[in-house]
Amino acid sequence: MIVIFDVDGVLLDVSKSYHFSIKDTVEFFTGKKTSLEELLDIKFTFNINNDWDASIAGILYVQSGLLLEDFKDEFKKFSSSLEDFYKFAVVYGVKLPEYENLVEYFENRYKIHRDKEELIFPKEVLKQIKEKADYTGVITGRPFEDLDYSFKKFDLYRYFDQIITEDNIPEAHLRKPSSYPMKLFFEKIPYKNPVYYIGDTKADKLMVENFNNEENKNVKFILNQTLHNKDIKANLVLTKPEEIKEIL
Repeated sequence: MIVIFDVDGVLLDVSKSYHFSIKDTVEFFTGKKTSLEELLDIKFTFNINNDWDASIAGILYVQSGLLLEDFKDEFKKFSSSLEDFYKFAVVYGVKLPEYENLVEYFENRYKIHRDKEELIFPKEVLKQIKEKADYTGVITGRPFEDLDYSFKKFDLYRYFDQIITEDNIPEAHLRKPSSYPMKLFFEKIPYKNPVYYIGDTKADKLMVENFNNEENKNVKFILNQTLHNKDIKANLVLTKPEEIKEIL
């Protein structure tokens, strides 16, 4: 048995770290106060798994001057890739910062907020999963530096055999929901049924589905349910971490 985790919203509560960093970044590059609730609405509506990209979408929203629902209607056809975000900017006359500058600012804000993160999965549960599974792992969109800080803070490395981060992904289009991160994981860990991936976003679910379709595998997607993802359909759902023991 192999059990793979997402990090943000699954292992760690990032509502006061990454989410605050999105708001800070949008406000810095627009010079305008923004609603975190509206920025998260855009992030989750359009399945923007990467928070740097979610910050770009937030800047587009604020600078477009559109009401939220009008923006969502207009942005829909530009929402499939980061490249399309920039096309929206051209069409609507929005000046976006250089992506590298945005990433640098975002990460600096994250370093201010990161100590507000809390562990979602108790260590005792992680220990039990580690003892029961043949292999355990992580596939996350976090940069390694961010993951390393949090994993050392919470002493999490001991529970995982293999970790894939943003630093392992060579191009933006290969991030979740692409199957690439999971393919990369199984280049290093031998595939052995049953395999479970615990995630909390549509991007997580689609990565699993794409991998299964392309590789003729049967990874089971487990949804860690939150207030933001109750619309995501899944055969297996966690409403609290301890329920994973019953599933496995």
